[in-house]
Amino acid sequence: MGLKLERVSRTPQQLIEELRGLADVDWATVWNGPPYPGQGLDMWCAQFNWVPTSFERVLSVRTDSEGELVLSPSGGSWAPVLTVTQEQWGAWAETGLDNPLVIEHATRIWPQYLTAACSVLGEPVWEGSWDSEDFPEKLGGYRIPPRDERFEDKDPYRLAYWMPTEPGKPLVVLALGLGLGLVDTEDASGSTLRLKFYPTPFESERP
Repeated sequence: MGLKLERVSRTPQQLIEELRGLADVDWATVWNGPPYPGQGLDMWCAQFNWVPTSFERVLSVRTDSEGELVLSPSGGSWAPVLTVTQEQWGAWAETGLDNPLVIEHATRIWPQYLTAACSVLGEPVWEGSWDSEDFPEKLGGYRIPPRDERFEDKDPYRLAYWMPTEPGKPLVVLALGLGLGLVDTEDASGSTLRLKFYPTPFESERP
């Protein structure tokens, strides 16, 4: 019995290094999407100091900070890119009885990664838990579950987001998610902390 750490488990310091490395990325070029595998893709990645590592449906790249970014496109095409994701931390219960340990550990590590992100991005526009009364109803391309679903699954368990401070910068979301079954302890499940970047946030809500 106990916890199994996921294959990807980056430290808060590595999160800081990653965010600093992405500060000057030309996001407009990222959102327009990469070319298909070949010399063109290598050159496209090189402008960001990225190295392509996987081409299965979506593009995965390795950054200067040795992190992996996943560029998720629209439908079956490689462009446009709708979101860029990097897993920061994850844990899995060995049995259903260990699920509470996952939540306990996830709750303990969340402030460490949040503090790391704040040291680069500043204070978030919003940060809170699944049961916060002011939990955002919309968040750009990030899917916010309906209130009933969110309360039933307690997912996302914690969330913070940062609005872009200047044109061309992305919406940044740090989210701690729970796997199916983690709340009711019937089956072994896990939790994952992800960093996500999105274009054009809150367009419908701006005056």
